[in-house]
Amino acid sequence: MKAVVLEKPGELVLQDRAMPVCDAGEILVRVRACNICRTDLKCATVGQRDLVYPRVLGHEIAGEIIARGKNIVGLPVGQRVYLHPGISCGVCEYCKKGQDNLCDQIKIMGFNFDGGFQEVIKIPSKAVNGKVLQIINDDKLAYEEISFIEPLACCVNIQDRLKMNRESMLVIIGGGRLGLLNLFVAKAEGIKNVILIEKNQARRDRGKELGFDAVFSGDEPDLPEQLKMATNNHGVDVVIPCCPGSKALDLALQILRKKGTLGYFSGISQDDTFYPDINLIHYNEISVVGSYGCSIKHSRKAKTLLESKKVSVRPLISHRVKLEELVRGMDYIKNGDGYSTIVVMN
Repeated sequence: MKAVVLEKPGELVLQDRAMPVCDAGEILVRVRACNICRTDLKCATVGQRDLVYPRVLGHEIAGEIIARGKNIVGLPVGQRVYLHPGISCGVCEYCKKGQDNLCDQIKIMGFNFDGGFQEVIKIPSKAVNGKVLQIINDDKLAYEEISFIEPLACCVNIQDRLKMNRESMLVIIGGGRLGLLNLFVAKAEGIKNVILIEKNQARRDRGKELGFDAVFSGDEPDLPEQLKMATNNHGVDVVIPCCPGSKALDLALQILRKKGTLGYFSGISQDDTFYPDINLIHYNEISVVGSYGCSIKHSRKAKTLLESKKVSVRPLISHRVKLEELVRGMDYIKNGDGYSTIVVMN
């Protein structure tokens, strides 16, 4: 079988590997689609703290069960599945509370185990027992759409933690893939007023088409006043920055009303030339709610949003590439070309 292996940062190699064999408690999944995340690009270029080389990247995986061990029950060959990438311990305090994304012993496919940029992936028994394989009930849902469950679940996580209501005034900074997925989740939950701040004119226009109630560039000299007008003088209750720039975090703090909430969804990139005015958290009594990745519970909710048609991710599919074209797919991500690039296999 074919696999693209990251030997070291900057060195992705297409290899022929032996087909894996599953033991009694294991499952083999033929990968049909694996979405490329910006984290994959980071791993491929500069590395990542949890990465051990050599490694097959890819953690947004959809596929079909092609073999199973003799001890497996309820997951038949031929079943279409989504692979939740986190393999947690199942016994710690966080796991028992359904917060398995925070498990201290968690291992991630594409980081600690080989991921989805290969034709067949073996699911170890611990992962099978941890219910990382989620059955897809909607036969009309394409594998490309199924591969969005992981990033969609990350958006479910932050919004579940923010505990917004229908009247909450929400601003999303950044109109890329995660900004739009956060929009889709918010609208599925009934949030009436969701505003986009995005520098790129084309993305502002597309964001308006896809459901944002108002769009701004962020450079408007009277932006706070315009936001007040857009929210009927209420002000901004919640901001979710969906981009890593420190200036986006600063802008979020600047536009929040007193007692507002910052959804710390995207960690900021290192920038020694600019530092956000975090004193505003003190002066305006701003709450900060963080989120990291997604739990199995969040993945199940994201799957339900797709299967129920409350969320459609088809507008975000910009490019499809073959496995041997993964480097080209990474270039699309690096250049911000479109919203989502997916490795699709027959």
